[in-house]
Amino acid sequence: MHVEQSVTANEFLKFVADAAPSGFYFVAQPPPGIVMTAAIDWRVVVPDSAAIDALATALWSGYECLVKPLQNDSEGRCPLIFIQIKNYKGESDQFTIGRDIDKKDGFVHRVRESAAILSPKNKELALDRELELTTGSEYWQKVC
Repeated sequence: MHVEQSVTANEFLKFVADAAPSGFYFVAQPPPGIVMTAAIDWRVVVPDSAAIDALATALWSGYECLVKPLQNDSEGRCPLIFIQIKNYKGESDQFTIGRDIDKKDGFVHRVRESAAILSPKNKELALDRELELTTGSEYWQKVC
């Protein structure tokens, strides 16, 4: 996820993690010597569909409370949140809150639908594998 022209990614992450605590939260921390301008500042690994619903609700609340108020119509500025839902095989869906989706119901539906389509049959094995790969990476640092 990337928060474009708004609050810091860390502030937004804390807001989301407080509202949806069952996810596993990681921030991008490239190894020394690697300069990155990534669109993805952090990631959340979710253990089940209840966590997906809580995360979707928290993301929308964060958008409404922290990001959307920064809109400046006179400058044509529309703050966005880039969302990418990805499975351990690398298959993904991506969209922006604020451009592609501007209603909570549509957002929650898209998140649920994408998660259902991208979910593997053996969810527990996939969760263990994703957590192992992410925590073992030099790029991601667990924060919550």
